Amino acid sequence: MSNWFDNIRIYHLLIDRFNGGWQVPPKSENVFCGGNLQGVIEKLDYIKDLGFNAIMLSPIFKSANYHGYHTLNFEDVDPHIGTWDDYQLLLDKAHDKGMKIICDFVPNHCWYEAPVFAESLLKNGGKHRDWFFYPKEGSDEFVSFLGYGDLPKFNLTNPEVVSFMIDKAEKLARMGVDAFRIDHALGQPHSFLKSLRESLQAIRSDIMVFGEVWAFGIGPQLAGQLYFKTDARLQEFLEQETKPFSQDDLQADYVGTLDGVLDFAYRDILLEEIRAGRGIKGNQTLRNKIADHFAKYPADFKLVLFLDNHDTDRFMFDCHDDVNLLQEAIDLTTELLRPFSFLYGTEQLMTITKTIFNAEPYADLRVRNCMDWSKSPQLKIKKTIA
Repeated sequence: MSNWFDNIRIYHLLIDRFNGGWQVPPKSENVFCGGNLQGVIEKLDYIKDLGFNAIMLSPIFKSANYHGYHTLNFEDVDPHIGTWDDYQLLLDKAHDKGMKIICDFVPNHCWYEAPVFAESLLKNGGKHRDWFFYPKEGSDEFVSFLGYGDLPKFNLTNPEVVSFMIDKAEKLARMGVDAFRIDHALGQPHSFLKSLRESLQAIRSDIMVFGEVWAFGIGPQLAGQLYFKTDARLQEFLEQETKPFSQDDLQADYVGTLDGVLDFAYRDILLEEIRAGRGIKGNQTLRNKIADHFAKYPADFKLVLFLDNHDTDRFMFDCHDDVNLLQEAIDLTTELLRPFSFLYGTEQLMTITKTIFNAEPYADLRVRNCMDWSKSPQLKIKKTIA
């Protein structure tokens, strides 16, 4: 059975880096640059004319950082990007144009200065103490998201936390959000993810919930922060330094838990061929690998294809700045008639000069430049299929 998500064309943007009324972009530093929800509204026609019928927004809750993943509270829209009225207007305007809005939802962690975490540190034990993980009784040492000390990890096995997070997501669903991308789904119990999905689809049955399921860069020492579907998968993860750990197997574990996942395995297949110098156009080996990859999943499980995102190197960089190769990758991906997420600025050939995976502080800023509105799109994006 087909639904609206099957062949969706998603324009993925970081609100702060997209449009704040500038022509020549501000320098992209680890600060708020001024992009906002009104700026997205003003560019809806630009996005639609490129051939996209959905927008995936970076997180909107009040945050300590420009990208939105360091949540300060789950009550307010970050004032740097706008208000709840602005968000509702964006939803309404996008829907009027036949476009969907996808929310990036972050239930795994918050910023250490968030009031809900501060309450857990109170000397009387804190009413939210068990909302987080404190391994040592009587100590304020807490579990932080993948070792980032300013990001305490929520305890999503606690029914109160589950209820709290679902309530926040339900508000967005009632406003009209069409789909949810769950950040770091690998760090959340399958039971929570199932409850979240069921609750959202009880509000509107056509809401789609898909996850970021990616273990890249996470070592076995952090296995205690992750939730694998089976003990066998956990064991495979623990042995990853001596045996290959299958991204396909990991993604397939979310069948029945989520509607789909961001397809990191598809991106890996493309990169493997490019790095071997075999290219994309006319590459039957590549097509066979993709067919084998898709065959590992039920037909109704949504694999959201993408070439790059805000946490990876720009695909233009992976293509060694070969515009034709990038165009071939886009053409192939659209031809496959599956959900396709396209990172903002790719149409302007945004690239980088060195990888972001080199342990330099704030290296991800290289792939999060502000849009240059003095430039025109340089790529052809196939129009969406009605």
